[in-house]
Amino acid sequence: MAQIRTLCDSFFGHLTRRTVPGGCFFAGAVVEMGTRPGPVKRRIVDFQQMFVGLVRDFAATAVEQGELIDEDPGQLAFEINGLLLAAAASFVLSDDPASLDVPRAILQRRLGGTR
Repeated sequence: MAQIRTLCDSFFGHLTRRTVPGGCFFAGAVVEMGTRPGPVKRRIVDFQQMFVGLVRDFAATAVEQGELIDEDPGQLAFEINGLLLAAAASFVLSDDPASLDVPRAILQRRLGGTR
């Protein structure tokens, strides 16, 4: 669970530090390049698959260690990825760190309360 929380916290920090103008490069690229065939789209797909796979592996570890009960690691990874993409869009549109309060609360509730 610590790995999942650290990854999500790092993503939110990446946004609020404005590391990349316009939020998360890959979140923007998914929307922009998703309908365009070619090598750039392939790289974006590869990155997204790697990222979701990483979250899935973290979730599988949490299941194995008994930190998550009755969870499908693939489904949880999909949910977290979707929430992070939505958080990135919300942050970019609002340019307000407070816009990340809701996604943080959803993750906190989804991952089992307090740390």
